Amino acid sequence: RPPRSTLFSYTTLFRSSWFAFLQIEAELAMSFIDSARIHSNPANAARSLLNARTALAEIQRGLMKPTARGLDADAVLFLQERCAEIESALAKF
Repeated sequence: RPPRSTLFSYTTLFRSSWFAFLQIEAELAMSFIDSARIHSNPANAARSLLNARTALAEIQRGLMKPTARGLDADAVLFLQERCAEIESALAKF
């Protein structure tokens, strides 16, 4: 078992990394939506939208237990706003 000081640093890293991961998921979702808009092939557009929905679902799962993932109130608010933006963009299809 690693020493406690090592465990603390891993926990801190994991929690800060979780927010960064969810931010990346939000950026990916918006990129997939943008990609779906320009695809001339309907199958490719559908795949991009599926990827966007998958990224959105990952963010929503992360928000289900925010304190367990080390997300503070500002991070939660930011991610909730991003979810609303993604949902709005998806609704236009």
